[in-house]
Amino acid sequence: MRRVLVIAIVPMLLVTGFWNWTRDQVRSEPVNSVPHQQSSPEVQMSPVGVSSFRRVSPAIVAWEERRSQAADLAAAVNTLGEDECVLIKDQGVELVSVTKNRQFSETGRKFVTVVTSLQLLGTDFAFPTVIGGNEPVDGVVTGNLFLVGGGDPSVASDSLSLFFDDSLWAYTSLDVLANALVASGVTRITGDVIGDGSIFVEEQLAPGEVPTWSGLIVDDGRIFASVQNRGISSAQTAAKTMLDLLRASGITVDGTSATGIASEDLIPLAVVNSASLRTISQALFGNNLTDPVWASTFGNLEGRIGVHLGGPGFPQQGRREMVLTQNAALGTEMRSTESGIELGCHDLDALFGSLETEFPEYFGDIEVGGVDATGVLISAGADSLVAGRTSLGVTFAAMGNESSIETAIGDVFDVIDRFSVERNPLAFSPEVSIDEL
Repeated sequence: MRRVLVIAIVPMLLVTGFWNWTRDQVRSEPVNSVPHQQSSPEVQMSPVGVSSFRRVSPAIVAWEERRSQAADLAAAVNTLGEDECVLIKDQGVELVSVTKNRQFSETGRKFVTVVTSLQLLGTDFAFPTVIGGNEPVDGVVTGNLFLVGGGDPSVASDSLSLFFDDSLWAYTSLDVLANALVASGVTRITGDVIGDGSIFVEEQLAPGEVPTWSGLIVDDGRIFASVQNRGISSAQTAAKTMLDLLRASGITVDGTSATGIASEDLIPLAVVNSASLRTISQALFGNNLTDPVWASTFGNLEGRIGVHLGGPGFPQQGRREMVLTQNAALGTEMRSTESGIELGCHDLDALFGSLETEFPEYFGDIEVGGVDATGVLISAGADSLVAGRTSLGVTFAAMGNESSIETAIGDVFDVIDRFSVERNPLAFSPEVSIDEL
């Protein structure tokens, strides 16, 4: 009986032992919580301090550096006033854009006028001044002789040319017209000498007031040699000067001087042209867009643009047409007001780009806040403007006080230069996009 019991227990012990051994083996295997995926020892990472660079991804490094750069750029331009703006781009991407309220800028208005004049009128455009009337018969012009202005601000008599020694370009000699009549055999005018400045709406002046535009103006509106002695009508003054020249040349004039409008079938007897717009523009850009002698230059250019676009030749109309044309072509947001043209740095940047593309010959080497570039720098105190491009393709445009905007531009480029030297290679790697930040 005892032998039978032993024989029965032994197999039971064997089965129980095998079962326990099997269970222990299963428990010793790694637990994989993801079905059908093997776990590997590499997944388990040893603890590393938060400050370790290995725990900072390239995207975070780029974000931190860009945030730091943005703060430094903001500090570089935080001294700009309410009437100043700066725009800096790298390959078309804005790095700095400090845009204040759109502002009226006399210098900006002049810049817009010159750029638009070149685009619409062309570099070969010249202001014509015509003298005409009936066809001479035996040296006699029957009826009135008309002096028709084309808006040339630089017409002067040779006797007063000394007043224009400091002019930006050569004056247009009124004596040329008188001499041409003499050379053609004209000896007498039976009527009056009529000044016609109707290409523009006539500006009404107070005695002695300097004209800001005129379809016909001679000697800058002076009567005789006095700077202060200007007539109420520049066309009347021009006709009087022409009358005196004809008589001094030996041509008899039965009538006097007056103003009027020539008929469309007027026969031109002589024409004299101003310097080309190419010459005028280069002179203006080379002298900070100032025009110390010809006070009516910009008003006359605006008037010619108005005429070119089918307007009445009024400077305000020309400015409105300029703004509409450029806004449509360049996507600018300029505004024409009674005071002039309101614009901002984005508008200036767009105008600079169009001038750079179409007329690069008007650019020169400039230095702004220690930055060397090619562009235009108009020094006009609190109403200065600058636009340029560096050799590395960074463009900038700014308006306001010259010292203030130069300092801001210099400080911005200092920040750019510093970050280009200190930049961590991972921070701007191709794998890191702005969207990841």
